[in-house]
Amino acid sequence: MTTSTTIAVAVVKPSDGTGSGSQRLRVVAAVVLPPIAAVLVLVAYHHAAGLAAPDQLQFALYWTGFLSGMLPLVVLACSSRTGDVTRTCALAGIGLFGMVPRLLRTPVGPMGSDEFVHLRQTIEAFLNGDVGHSSYLSQITKEFTGLHQVVNAFARLTGVPVWHAGMAVIVLAHVLSILAVYQLVRAVGASAHGAATGAVVYTLNPSWVYFDVVVAYESLALPMLLWFLAATVAASRAPGRPHLRYFVSIALCAMALPFIHHLTTIILCLILVSLIVASVVHRARRRMTRECAAPREYLWPLLLASSIVVVSVVYWWSGKYGWLISYLSPALTRGWEQLSQLLGLHDRAPTGSSSAREIFGGTQNPVYEIVSGLLFPVVVLVLFLASLSVLWCNRRGLGSAPWAFAWLGAMYFASMPMVLTKGGAEGAHRSWAFSFIGIAVVCGLARSFGWPGRLSGAHDGWPSVTRAYDRCVALFHLPGVRAGVVAVVFSIMAFGNAALGANVSDRFPGSPHVGDDARSISREGEAVAAWMATHTPVDTPVLADRFVSLQVGSVGRMASLRPSATFPIWDLYMSPAPVSQAVLKQVLDAKIRYFVVDARMATTRPRMGYWFTRDEPGVDGPDVFPRTAIDRFNCLPWLQARYAAGPLTVYEVDVDTLLGTMAGNCDGRRR
Repeated sequence: MTTSTTIAVAVVKPSDGTGSGSQRLRVVAAVVLPPIAAVLVLVAYHHAAGLAAPDQLQFALYWTGFLSGMLPLVVLACSSRTGDVTRTCALAGIGLFGMVPRLLRTPVGPMGSDEFVHLRQTIEAFLNGDVGHSSYLSQITKEFTGLHQVVNAFARLTGVPVWHAGMAVIVLAHVLSILAVYQLVRAVGASAHGAATGAVVYTLNPSWVYFDVVVAYESLALPMLLWFLAATVAASRAPGRPHLRYFVSIALCAMALPFIHHLTTIILCLILVSLIVASVVHRARRRMTRECAAPREYLWPLLLASSIVVVSVVYWWSGKYGWLISYLSPALTRGWEQLSQLLGLHDRAPTGSSSAREIFGGTQNPVYEIVSGLLFPVVVLVLFLASLSVLWCNRRGLGSAPWAFAWLGAMYFASMPMVLTKGGAEGAHRSWAFSFIGIAVVCGLARSFGWPGRLSGAHDGWPSVTRAYDRCVALFHLPGVRAGVVAVVFSIMAFGNAALGANVSDRFPGSPHVGDDARSISREGEAVAAWMATHTPVDTPVLADRFVSLQVGSVGRMASLRPSATFPIWDLYMSPAPVSQAVLKQVLDAKIRYFVVDARMATTRPRMGYWFTRDEPGVDGPDVFPRTAIDRFNCLPWLQARYAAGPLTVYEVDVDTLLGTMAGNCDGRRR
C-alpha cells in the first residue's frame, strides 16, 4: 500500500464543493481583496515616506493591507473543498502577493548592496557580453554568474530594461518556490490541502518574505533546490517506474544550481545525504520487521540525483575549491567562536560581536511585532512538535523521507542560540530558508491526517482531562472558531517574521539616514554615478564611502576600491595629520582617479557604525571625522573638485602634480 493510499484511508476524501456558496465566497474574496490590499500597502509606504521616524499608522495600514490580501488566498489554498486548478492559482497568488511589498518599496531600482552588485554584473553581460566581470564590490560575483545570464537573456528576449528584467525573473522564481514546496510535500505523501498548508507554513519564514525577494543569488537558486527535491522525492517514492520527467527536472536543476549559488548547492548536498541515510535505515528496518504497511521506496533515484549534483559541482567548481574554502571558512570560524564564547565553552572574554545582545534593543517595531517576534519560535516549536506527534502516531505508513525532513526542520531550533550573538544573527537568518523546508513538510503531512479528533472515552483514568480535551476539539471544529485560530496563528507568525526578518528602514521608506543601507541610496549618489558613467571610462578606480560606492560601482560602472588595514587610504578622511608618503604612494599605485567626499562625515556618524568597512579605525564609536581632514580635500594641490551633488563632492587626482609634489598637506610640501 502506498503512502498516498494510506493517507486516503486515514482521511475521508471531501467533495470538491466548488459549487457551494461558501466556496464561491472564498474565490471572490481571493480575487477581489488582494488588489485592494496592495493599495493599502502603497498608502502605508506613501505615509511612511514623509516621516522622520515611524509611527503606528504606517504599521496599521501595512498590516491591514498585507493580511487582507494574504488570508483570503491562504484560506482558499488550504481548504479541503478547493479543486486542484483553483488551489494552484491560489498558491501562485500567494507567491505574487508576497512580492507586492518589495515591488512597491523600490520599484525602479536596486535597494541593498546585493542588488547593486548583481546589477553591475548583469549590465556588463548585457552591454558587452562580459560574463564574470571582475567586480571590486564583491569578488565572488565573477565566479557565480547564473543569475546574471538569466536576467540578461530575459532582457534581450523581451526588450525591457535590465533592472525590470531582473525583477521579473525574481517574481517568477518567487511564485515557483511556493509551488515547488507544494509539490515537495505532495511527493512526501500529503494530501492536496495538506501540501498547501505546508506551502503556506513555508512562506511564513522571514527569508521568504524579506530576503528571497531581492535580485540576488538565493532568490533564483532556492526555487531550483526546491524543484530538485520535489522531483527526487517523487522519483524515489513512485508507486511504479519513476517517470522520465522527474529525471529531466533533476538534471536541469542540478546542472544549473552550482553555477548560480555556492551556499544553496552545499545545503542541497547535505539534504541529499540525510535523505539517503534515512532511506537506508528505512530499508533495513523494513526488512528486519517485515512491515507491509511501510511504503516501498527506491534508493537508486536518490543516488542518481546525488551523482548528478556531484558531477555538476566538479565541473563548475573545478579549481575553485581552495578559493571557496578560504571564502567560507572565516564565517564558520567566526560563528563558532561567537557561539562558544556566548555559551562559556572557553575562558576567553567575548568580543564585541560574540557577546550577548539585547533582543529588539533599540527597535522601532510596534509592540505587537516585538511580542510576535518573541513568540514566533515558540509557535513554530508547538506546530512542529504537534505535527511530529501526529506523524509518529501514523509512522507505519510514512516511509523515510518525512523523518529526513524532520531532522532538517529541527535545524531551525538549533540556530536560535546564534540569534543571541551580536555577530551571528545573519548566519542564523540565512539558514531559515532551508530549515523551514523541513518544517513545511512535517506540518503539511500532519495536516493531511485531518484536524485533531476526540479521545472518545480513551484514557479512562483521566476522565476530566478527556472531557476537557473533547470540549476543546469540539469547539475547534466549529468553522468560525477554526478560522479564527488559523487567522491568529498566521498573524502572529507574519508579525513575528517581520520583526525577525528585516529592519524597519528596510521595510518602509522614510527620510534619508546617513549610513543606513536601505536609506543611504540617495539622489545625490545617483547623480554622481551618472556623471561618472558619462565622463569617465569604465572601471576607473574611485574611492568613496561604502554607501556611495554601491551606486558608483554599479550604475556608474566604476572600480570602487575598498580601503583596508593594508590599504589605509581612509587616512585622508580620518586623520588631520599630513598624509603619509606611504599612503600617497598607494594612491599612485592603485591609480585612483577620483575621490568622493561626503561633507556629513565631519558632522554625523553613520547608522551602521562605519563609513568604509567594519575594520576601519573608530568603528561603532561616537567620534565624527575631523573637519580639518575633510576640508583638506579642497586645498591639496593634486586634487581638483570636478562635480558636486548635495553633500557629495567629486575630486579628481592630478597625477603629475602628485608625482611632482607628493604633498601631504595644503602648503604643497612633503611631510
